Amino acid sequence: MADASVPSGPHAAQYAAPTEVPTSEKERYIQQTPVWVVVLRGAQIFFSFIIVVLAGVLIHGKALEANGYAVACAVFTWIVVTYDLVTEKVASANGAYNIWAVLALDLSMAILWLASCGANAALRATFTVPVNVHGCVNDGSLINSNHCDVSHVKRADGPAVASDSGLAMMSAIAGLSALVWLLFVATLVFHGHTFRLWHQANKKPSDDNATVEGKIQGAPMLGPQPTAAPAYTQYSDQQQYPPQHPLQPELHGHQQQTASYPQQQPVQYQQPGVQPGAELPGHQGTQQPYATYPDPNQAYYSQQPYSPQGTPAPGQAYYPPPQSTVSALSTA
Repeated sequence: MADASVPSGPHAAQYAAPTEVPTSEKERYIQQTPVWVVVLRGAQIFFSFIIVVLAGVLIHGKALEANGYAVACAVFTWIVVTYDLVTEKVASANGAYNIWAVLALDLSMAILWLASCGANAALRATFTVPVNVHGCVNDGSLINSNHCDVSHVKRADGPAVASDSGLAMMSAIAGLSALVWLLFVATLVFHGHTFRLWHQANKKPSDDNATVEGKIQGAPMLGPQPTAAPAYTQYSDQQQYPPQHPLQPELHGHQQQTASYPQQQPVQYQQPGVQPGAELPGHQGTQQPYATYPDPNQAYYSQQPYSPQGTPAPGQAYYPPPQSTVSALSTA
């Protein structure tokens, strides 16, 4: 297996030096811890060993549950620390390294040592009654070897009796358990924070996010579309009437006819059965629905017939223009 190399990331100098060991399928994350983290691991083993010694002395005289639980936590600590250091520092054992396992083990040991601290502190708090002890005998057993006579207390299966040194040992076990708990909290925070920084620097976007981003980038930029004008209903069933032209009178003294411009009148619709010009009751001065109105854009002009009679020349008689009469055609 290839040796671990230290990447040159933005947080490599400030924090740890996580490495990526390439394998045939995927890249592995291996945390190269600094020296102070290795010192913390050594302190975990050292203080847990002291706890084992103190608890062993107490268990030799009287086996209690809290002391046995502290010994079990110490044994688990040795196993966890050995796994962390060997799989991280030994190149041949890098394949067994797993950052999630390291985080889970540190969290578990922090919880176990916190419970050990509470259990031994509670055990120490139960020794509150002073008694007189005499006639202590050691039978040579590995555990529960001391037997003492206490006033008003049965010798066998009686409550535990501790001397001042025994009470001090209980307090020391509780305090050292709290210290080891803090050490595991420190290593847990370090590994978790460093792994988070590495993950943020090396994570890849998911396929779904890449697809959505590609669709957004490939979409054309469309401008605002014009709004269609509202449609209005048009009525084309209107009857057309021929234009009405006034009669062209003959000019006095001339045989030619002059052009004239007719004056158009608005066309009104007639209701069946009603005489032209008649008004319906109740509708005086109102217009019928759908009446045709003249186009306001078209100008209507009323012009008198053009007369060729202009200003007479000197010496020429002036003839006034004849009066023209126009008879309107009425519709039947």
